[in-house]
Amino acid sequence: MTFQAAIVGLSKIGASIGLALGRYPEELTIVGYDEDPKIAKAAERLGAVSKGYLALHRCVRNSKLVILACPLDDVQAVLTLIAEEAPRGTVVIDTSPNKTQVAAWAQEILPEGQYFTGWTLSQNPDHLHGPELGVDAARVDLFADSLIGITDPPGTPEKVLTLSSDLVSLLDAKPFFIDSIEADGLIALTHELPLIAAFALLLATVDAPGWHEGRKLAGPDYAKGTLPILSVSEREDLGLSLRLNQENVTRLISDLIGELHRIQEYLTTGQNEALRKDLAHAIDQRLLWLEQRKKLSWMPLDESEGRGPRPPSIFGGWLDSKFKRGKEE
Repeated sequence: MTFQAAIVGLSKIGASIGLALGRYPEELTIVGYDEDPKIAKAAERLGAVSKGYLALHRCVRNSKLVILACPLDDVQAVLTLIAEEAPRGTVVIDTSPNKTQVAAWAQEILPEGQYFTGWTLSQNPDHLHGPELGVDAARVDLFADSLIGITDPPGTPEKVLTLSSDLVSLLDAKPFFIDSIEADGLIALTHELPLIAAFALLLATVDAPGWHEGRKLAGPDYAKGTLPILSVSEREDLGLSLRLNQENVTRLISDLIGELHRIQEYLTTGQNEALRKDLAHAIDQRLLWLEQRKKLSWMPLDESEGRGPRPPSIFGGWLDSKFKRGKEE
């Protein structure tokens, strides 16, 4: 027996999740919603969802699972609608680039009997260099051979976390549990700092006196270096993710400024050998990181600590019983 899962936000992330989960029609019926009707219809044509809804309340009303892949500044409004329209027993999984604040919103907004957890996503190393954005960039294996962190707000039932872990496995990714505060620190380090570097690079160049001529020569390196600015997680309230993660972000900006000052000093004082060594170290570490990503050669998680054995998968009935009970109530 299948249950309906709704994906809110059908661009690259949401549509890729839909494509991956859609491989299991015996367990899941995937529907979706996007504020842009063209994107919703494109996701439907792509096969990422069986139906792309044009009204959010209709999308979540009969869904036992709701995955949020929408802009960060839409999350509170979407949670409010889920609280009003989705039945008791619904599980909400959020993919936003802020775990602590979004979990606080969910605790405040969602009623008792609706459940929440979050995913910290990483992507298949084979797609790390793909510049594509939008629904056309969706890939069925976007999260394959990667790690996805699961955050568990206090009081989250173990079976909800098991469901979340099972779904990560259906994406061909490896699940692990991570505290929301730690997740926000890692997000700042690996996602938001590159965005800030691209942000600063753009401001330093597009307003420079030489940009009028320089833009004619800007090539692949400039395009790749500034690409992260297009991955902002907000639709209108730009910079919200940075503000919500201010403590981590400002600390990392200081670290980045320190490294830029060190490189500047190498150049101004003629420390050629120090510059060469640091550049070689940076290149080696970049190559090592990519090799590790491709092989997933990280330290194995110690499953003997923490939670202990996972309970059986809840695809077998827990959601069905909670969902039916909610409709009857």
